[in-house]
Amino acid sequence: MKEFIVIMAWLFLIPTLAWAQYAEHPPRGLGYVFVGAGSGMTTPTVGFGGELHVARGFALGAEVGAIGLGGDPNEKTGVGSANLSYHFLHKKTRGHAAPFVGGGYTVFFGHNTHTGTGLWGHKPLMTQGFNVGGGVDIFAERLVGVRVDIRYHGHGGRILNYVFPDLDQFSFVAVRIALTFW
Repeated sequence: MKEFIVIMAWLFLIPTLAWAQYAEHPPRGLGYVFVGAGSGMTTPTVGFGGELHVARGFALGAEVGAIGLGGDPNEKTGVGSANLSYHFLHKKTRGHAAPFVGGGYTVFFGHNTHTGTGLWGHKPLMTQGFNVGGGVDIFAERLVGVRVDIRYHGHGGRILNYVFPDLDQFSFVAVRIALTFW
């Protein structure tokens, strides 16, 4: 688990190390802070993420966030993901909308992700899954913009055990808006 957190932190920090330049080509890194609504008991969703554009519209990204912050402390769950995305119109930035699609690995962590007994009778504190989705980045200024996206998260375990104790599989859709920065 510590290795996963370190990898996610590095993936988020790499774009922040890029120098701000005013060249004609877009910067290679993108960071964002998001808030949104999710289906079921997963509203609100909050978090932050980053992307590193690696080649011709493709980007590697990572996110860390939380879902279900609106009620009982037992309804809160952490979410982390590592993603691959494709950005259409990736060479245009200022004043343009750049749609994207993506997906990847998701890990749900915290006390709501128990999926049964683990090693030596202890319940595991995470469940693995996937995510797919898409959205649009809109840059009114060169270095600051807005991202709107919709993402489907799914997995084979149970999430939010205290809210839905008899549910064998739970998945949710999140609609998010983010402040983006290069």
